[in-house]
Amino acid sequence: MRLNRFQVQREQLAAEGPHKWLATLAPKVEQWRAALIARDPQQVAVLSGTALSDDRTLRIHLWDKEYSVAWRDGIVRNADGTPARTDRQALVLMYLIAANGAVPEYRWLRYRELPGGLFYAQAFHSYAERRLAAAFHNQPVAFAHAAVSAGGLRLSFGNSEAFAFTPLPRIRLAAVLWAGDDDFPTSANILFDAASTHYFPADVLGALGSQLVSRILGVPDDVGQTLTALAVQPPVT
Repeated sequence: MRLNRFQVQREQLAAEGPHKWLATLAPKVEQWRAALIARDPQQVAVLSGTALSDDRTLRIHLWDKEYSVAWRDGIVRNADGTPARTDRQALVLMYLIAANGAVPEYRWLRYRELPGGLFYAQAFHSYAERRLAAAFHNQPVAFAHAAVSAGGLRLSFGNSEAFAFTPLPRIRLAAVLWAGDDDFPTSANILFDAASTHYFPADVLGALGSQLVSRILGVPDDVGQTLTALAVQPPVT
């Protein structure tokens, strides 16, 4: 009985892992802004693979949306000039601060192979990979169509349907669906380019992986305060 209680507690802690970085974003965003604008914008642009305009405004794509970051204040803004959602600001700022010039290696890692990913691998499999497999059970053609619609580029990956995605300039993720048969059920993997670990820790990459699954499933970007939508609510004061 003691072992069972331990296992339950461990699974609960693991399931909370992807939320860890979300819980404290709002107070940290201001710190990240200050850290970013203290750096040389030209160097940041080169290291992050982004574009810098003459007015010291950096432009960057996160998934299919373009954002701008003006060096006068470090605020990440939408295309219409309004401040981006807190989670989007956090992702962009973390990426730019961590940028060290590492380019995609095209060497794919499973979540459990990421530094620090083993502990949360079971939870990630449940909220991302298992969700993807269940949605496209024995429907590889439907999966391929949905992946292309979400911006995926086809990969050659054994006897599977596989597509690569670029959520940020030097971050690569892949979604892979293995069609089931009479002997084996449909299964799915979300893979991460090895270079992605230069930019984000495992919990943030797990959040991106969950976002990818939601995009393939056609979940609206602004749905609720959920992990799959990654909308962040500022802490109540």
